[in-house]
Amino acid sequence: MAPLSLKIILDGGMVTRTIMFDTSTTVREAHGIVRDKIPTLVQDREYGFFLTSADDESSGVWLEDQRELQYYMLRDADPLLYMEKMRTLRVRLLDGSVNTLLVDESKNIGELMIEICKKIRISNYEEYGLCREDVVEEEIKPATGTLTLKRKAQVREKDAQLEQLSKILKTDDHVEWLDKKKTLRELGVDPKDTLLFKRRLYYSDRNIDSRDPVQLNLLYVQTRDAILDGRQIVTEDKAVEFAGLQCQIQYGDSNESKHKQGFIEDLREYLPAQYASRGIEKKVYKNHSKHIGLSDLEAKHLYIKSARALPTYGVTFFLVKEKLKGKKKLVPRLLGINSESILRLCEESKEILQVWPLTHVKSFRAAGESFTLDFGDYSDKEYAVKTNEAYRIKDILQGYIDIIRKRLAGPYHVKHTDGDVMTEEMVAISRGNIIQNVGPLKVVEQSYTGPSQIISVEQ
Repeated sequence: MAPLSLKIILDGGMVTRTIMFDTSTTVREAHGIVRDKIPTLVQDREYGFFLTSADDESSGVWLEDQRELQYYMLRDADPLLYMEKMRTLRVRLLDGSVNTLLVDESKNIGELMIEICKKIRISNYEEYGLCREDVVEEEIKPATGTLTLKRKAQVREKDAQLEQLSKILKTDDHVEWLDKKKTLRELGVDPKDTLLFKRRLYYSDRNIDSRDPVQLNLLYVQTRDAILDGRQIVTEDKAVEFAGLQCQIQYGDSNESKHKQGFIEDLREYLPAQYASRGIEKKVYKNHSKHIGLSDLEAKHLYIKSARALPTYGVTFFLVKEKLKGKKKLVPRLLGINSESILRLCEESKEILQVWPLTHVKSFRAAGESFTLDFGDYSDKEYAVKTNEAYRIKDILQGYIDIIRKRLAGPYHVKHTDGDVMTEEMVAISRGNIIQNVGPLKVVEQSYTGPSQIISVEQ
């Protein structure tokens, strides 16, 4: 036990008080001392102590109530910010609606997603994320609610060819998901900023139907936009089918006297650009007439059901470069990830060239401008690519693996560590060995006795 003098800073530095504590004082007790010394604090608001890092004032740590002050190795005259923990957060959904939520700033994005999804009435929070947006006013149309994602300034030099191609090809390279391990403060999110809420992973979407109108609507809008902007490749017949359903959703039952040539002002709101010609408009109305009697929810469900039949539905695309046998120069390629597989695709047509089940992945690693997959016994060599988005690829792949491991581990109450991968082998109830990849430089071998499904366990 020893006295400890700390500078308590309030109101963004406008008010500073030097207050005496004891090193054994808990953070919870420190709150009471500060409130006694500074009676002007609003009594019904929740405050927190924030210790900034030495090299970056936006990062740091929120002191936990049960800890003693000496746990944080505080010294005399150290500054502590005393701030309100609750703040507003503006979240825009893809349908254009904006929710202003009251959130706890001391929680990281991953923890906030649980609360945000709960308020929006979404249970599978692991499949959603927040990203920054830039709303271009002239591009927002009532019919489609188009939103444009903002690209932040480049912080490092990137492959020029990949950057140029990414402007032409429709991929997910530039969707800047907020890091789930960081707080809003660390990410520089101002209360005036608006974040875009959208589906990040496609795992349990097959269970969504008219009984879950919130998720059905969000899934419909995100799927529709992917088809219209060319991220999902469709034939002309499929494009007409989707356009007919979209008309049913937006206008209700077909009316021949109203829904005729020229009714749709901009066909690009209903069809991919390559099919948006007046010659195809009659086909759209003909398809629209097939859905008379469907409610908007039923039509949205049918739209999603039809979209799921597309070979690249639910795939997150990344532009990469790979080395081909017999060639020295690296060539562009698309790397795709969904809930079941890793895909290698043609960068122009998005034709699937190769498929690796996720259960074949032994390990993967991201480093600088490279991403490497190791398929263990399923392949005699690793698959390595050059990419500007190695860590984004890693995050999406890890996200799917985390969800799948959680589902597999549920009945056994098993915990996992970051960096684990899945294996899928038929093993009788006996003793076997598992090789668990714990980190890039650490491999742990462990014994396991159990049922036929192999599950990695925490060390």
